[in-house]
Amino acid sequence: MHCQLEHSGEATEVGIARKVQMSVEAVAIGPIQKDLEQMELGAEAVFKGFLAPKTLRNQKLVFHINHIQLKI
Repeated sequence: MHCQLEHSGEATEVGIARKVQMSVEAVAIGPIQKDLEQMELGAEAVFKGFLAPKTLRNQKLVFHINHIQLKI
């Protein structure tokens, strides 16, 4: 399952607070896909996984989700 993850937050860089907003292409396979399908659109969660090139020829990075923890 391919999806798009959105993040917005704040990070400190050289002692200065900086707003961070980003969107990343992601993929979920197997049991994780089923967990993702059951989530509501816009739900907040912590995603763990790894970045890898989309294909051997396309070096654009894709986030591979291997763990989801819903925020309560």
